[in-house]
Formats: sequence, C-alpha cells, structure tokens
Amino acid sequence: MSTSLSLDLYELTMAQVYFKYRPHTVATFDLFIRSPCRPFYVACGIEEVLDFLERFRFKEREIGYLESLRLFDDDFLEYLRKFRFQGTVFSVKEPEIVFATEPILRVTANLIEAQIIESFILNRINLATTLATKAARIVFSAQGRKVFDFSLRRTQGIEASLACAKYSYMVGVEGTSNLLAGYLYKIPVVGTMAHSYVMSFPREVDSFLKFSYQFPTKSILLVDTYDVKRGIVSAVKVAKFLKRKGIELVGIRLDSGDLKEIAHFARQLFDREGLIDVIIFASGDLDEYKIKELVKKNAPVDAFGVGTNMGCSSDLPFTDVVYKLVEIKEKKSQFIPTMKLSEKKSTYPGRKQVFRVLDKTGKMKEDFIGLEDEKLGEKLLHKVMEKGRCIVSKKSLEEKREQFFQKIKSLSEPLKDVTTSFVYPVKISPKLTKLVVSLSEKIKERIKEKIVFFDIDTQIDFLSKRGALYVPYAEEIIKNIKKLTDLARRKNILIISTQDTHRQDDPEFKEFPPHCIKGSRGHKKIKESLLKDFRVISFRKIYPREKLEAFIEKYPQIILEKNTLSVFSNPNLSLLLESIFPDKIYVYGVATDYCVKEAVEGLLKENFDVVIVEDAVKEISSKDKERLFGMWKREGVKFSLTEKVIKELEEL
Repeated sequence: MSTSLSLDLYELTMAQVYFKYRPHTVATFDLFIRSPCRPFYVACGIEEVLDFLERFRFKEREIGYLESLRLFDDDFLEYLRKFRFQGTVFSVKEPEIVFATEPILRVTANLIEAQIIESFILNRINLATTLATKAARIVFSAQGRKVFDFSLRRTQGIEASLACAKYSYMVGVEGTSNLLAGYLYKIPVVGTMAHSYVMSFPREVDSFLKFSYQFPTKSILLVDTYDVKRGIVSAVKVAKFLKRKGIELVGIRLDSGDLKEIAHFARQLFDREGLIDVIIFASGDLDEYKIKELVKKNAPVDAFGVGTNMGCSSDLPFTDVVYKLVEIKEKKSQFIPTMKLSEKKSTYPGRKQVFRVLDKTGKMKEDFIGLEDEKLGEKLLHKVMEKGRCIVSKKSLEEKREQFFQKIKSLSEPLKDVTTSFVYPVKISPKLTKLVVSLSEKIKERIKEKIVFFDIDTQIDFLSKRGALYVPYAEEIIKNIKKLTDLARRKNILIISTQDTHRQDDPEFKEFPPHCIKGSRGHKKIKESLLKDFRVISFRKIYPREKLEAFIEKYPQIILEKNTLSVFSNPNLSLLLESIFPDKIYVYGVATDYCVKEAVEGLLKENFDVVIVEDAVKEISSKDKERLFGMWKREGVKFSLTEKVIKELEEL
C-alpha cells in the first residue's frame, strides 16, 4: 500500500495556505510524549520514519485523486508532484529509554515539508513505542524467564502484528509465533499446539505422541484441553516413553486455571519422575501484572507466551505522542521560539536537547530538557538526517536488541517494577525556564483582544477656531483625543488615522470652502492625535498585502490620506483592516455627521464591531447626531466615554 497519502487531510489544506502565503518559512517541530501514563517509555519506530522521509513521493494517480477533491490549486498540486523532504532530523538512538515531555525526534524543514509529514511519523512512532514499552514491562516482570510473542491473532491487523513481533524482540522477547515476522526480521519462531489439535484425536495421549514423533526436538504439549491434571499425568507418561526412545520432551503448556497451583503440581510430578529438564510454559491472557504475581509467588514457570495484552497493549493501547511547532523563521530573519499555552497542553519553546545524568554507579539519576547550546549531561538527540538524506548507518535488529540490553543496565530498579509509584526526575533547565516565562508573557500580550483606534480627521482646519472648516466646539474634545493617544502609546494599540487631503482646485471645494490643502498648516494633524512614529499612506498608490503588513508591524500609527468624505476612498483601507482583523474598533474625531458617519457605516458594512467614544467626537448638527446615534445603536454599535475606555483597556 502506498504511504504517500498516509496523512490527514488538514496537513495538505494547511500546506496549501503555507504555499501561498508563507512559501519560504522554515520551522522546527518536536515529537514527544505528552502524558506520563507509563513510568518510562521505549522510543522506537525512528528508522521507519527516516526510511519514509527518504522515499516520500506523491505518485501521479495520487495527485489525480487530490485533484478530484477540488480543494487544491493547480500550482500547489504541481508542487506536490515534485515534493521531496529536504529537512534536518535529530532523534534519540532507537531503542531509547525516554520519559514524557522529552523530545524524541526534532524536525527542521520548510514549513510545508515539516507539516505534511506529521501524520505518518506520529502513526509510526506511536505504534512502535506503545508496543516496545509494553513488551519491555512484560520482560522486566518475568525477571529472566523467557517471554514469547503470541499476538498475531489478537492484534489490529497484520501490520500491527509485525510491529509487535519486531519491537518486542528488540526489547528482550525471545521469539514469536508469527512466521511472516520470522521471515522478514529473522526473529526466532516458536509454536506449540492448539486445543483443536488435541480434540481432533480420539485420545489426548494420542495427540501428544503423534506430535512428539513428528517434532522430537520441538514438542511442547498443551495439557489443559480437558482436565489439566490428567493432561499433565498423560504428558509425564509420554515423556517417560519418549525418553526410553532417546527423545527428550521439551515441555508442557498451561493455558488456563490457577497457573501457580497447576505449575507446582506439574513441576513436582515431572521432578519425581526425574524429568527435571521438562519446562513449564504458561500462556492465557497474561500481562506484566499477572506475570509479576506468578514470579512473586515462586510459580515454577520457565517461560511465558503473551498474546492479546502485549499485541494490543490492552491497558494502554496508545501513547500520547504529539508533534508541535517550537520555532519558526521567515526569510532573511532569525528563528523565533513558539509555544502553546493551552490548558494541560502547553509546550516548551525553542530548539531543545535532552540531557541525561548518571550517578556514580552508572544508573540514570535525572534528565534535563534544555536549550540546544547548554551542557547539562549526555546528549540524547543526535543528527540522523540532513537535507532529506539519512546520515547514520542502519543497525540490524540484533544490534538494536543488544543496544537495549546495555541501556537497561542504567535503568534504576524502581522503574522496572510495573507497579512502581516512583517518578523519574525530568527537570527543565534554568535557561529554558526563563525562555518559557518571557515567551508566555509575550504571547499573552499578542493574543489579547485586538483593539484598533480609528481617529477621524483630527486636523487643525477642523478643530481650531481659526480653521478653514471649523467644527463648532471641536476644541473641547482635544483633551480626550490626547488621553486616547496616550493610552494607545502605553498599551501598544494601533491607531489608524484619517487625514483629509486636497489640492488647490479640488472638486470638493464646490460644496465646501477650501480646507486641508496639502502642505498648509490646516492640513496638519493636531499634535495631541499623533504618536512619535507613523506612516502616511496616500490614496493615490495601492500597496500589496505584504507591504501593508510590514507597515502594521513597524508603525504604531498609520495615517490614511483621503480626498472625499469617506476614508474607504483610500483603496488601501479594506486590505489594511483585513490584515489587522481587529476584534473591536474605537472611533473618535470629527465630524460626527460627515466623515465619522462615512467611516462608521463603512466599518459596519465590513462587519466590524464598532465603539463610538461619545465625548471624543463632535458634530455639525446635533439633530443629525442624535438621529445617527439612534440608528447605529439599532445596528449594534456600542457607545462609551473616554474615561471608561481607558479603565477597560488598562485592565487588558
């Protein structure tokens, strides 16, 4: 089956947006286990991920399917036709003992590439780590007794059965009943017999003899089909009979009942007859907890066959593996750390490293999650892929198995106890802690309700008694305009100002006296309405979105020139507002029944939430003002006063 479409739809819908708006953005993602549901985990599946990344291509028939969805642009589909992962990957050395929150794998790549691969790598590492961790716990519980994988018939699909056989063997299971796994991975294969086999013969003892004749060096007899104690007695008779013929019975299998009691009964019977080398093999809904109890009670069981509970990791059938953005970089800029603040799902920002500290005896003492350039212990993350190519040699399954045996020597005994309450210390370095605190504050500031002040025509010709088109009593609102400007400065609130701008022969002068002629004193904004830094945008030039976004980022005040009553005559305003997308717009200035009216109605038409600062606007006609206020209230416009606005926004 092709793996190119083994991804969630939203990976590609997001990628198309990145392709259009952020094609050169580079990002770093961390893959880690979020929840500490196990005292430790065995990180596996990394080699499969690297193989996938090297081979990942979209085939033409898959592009055709994506095209049929009618979701994707032609240029994006063409990009996918040529898609190659070109990123850098750091990871732990598989299999590695890790703990929740520690990065297992780190991807740095173009944002599109890093996003598209998410679903597959989560799927692979989730399955492999879940099964390897469960198997390791079972092996630890057996305390040196052999464990075998019997999970094929119980797992959710053939792929899962192969994964169980492979990763359980990697962490200490001795073999598998799964022939395909044996063929593919060169794992020792084992098998006994089924109850159906015993039932197919007239007598239980006949089934034992026939099997032993056929497989004289491999015979393990299933003794609990009918009456387990009688079955054991029959097995003893068969073993004695075979021994006289020079054949040694390997063992018996117990698959039901009180395994401790029955195992003691069997051991005593075999030992009494001098058959001390016959092993007792136990199976039947076993897991690490049941095996621990059998070992604790000194049940004479030599080996365990574990199926359902290992193959499905029945008590915890998934590992909460997540893949989160931790830093981002725009073209020609530095990497900027990122983090989530979601309740119980927050993340650690920046490019990180996991450091392991051992005690004097070589046992694991503590881990640190720190920034990449820190030196706090042995580094667990190593570069394994560069420019989309694997740069480390592959290890065989046997080599990984031996590697795991060496690593568990450093694992403290409490962690090997499946019922332990011991929590291994994973600490956050001081530098990372400092970054978390500072970035949290910045993010909280950034995600506050987006407020914009809309300052309409606060110019000398309108607010000064000597102005060319003086609005009666407009000078009375100057003190409140100053308060709002000062508030914007303190709280980093963007001010969008309008500036009436005319030429000497402007057509508007047929209706109104000449006013706000560019370059004249009356054209100037009053000083109380201005911040130190601002950008003037003419109505005579149309700017692209990228340029407007750069203005928004750089300037705390943007002044839009206009030569009509409506500021929306400046062709840049709508795109400017779309780029800001404010939650609320506070409007003040002059005149209420002319340019303020045009601004408010334009904002309402574009579905923005508008607040009129009543004591910071002035009208020509009080009658028209009352009519407009009543109409706007019915349309959802809110009204406030300067001091109330200051109090509310100071608390944000």
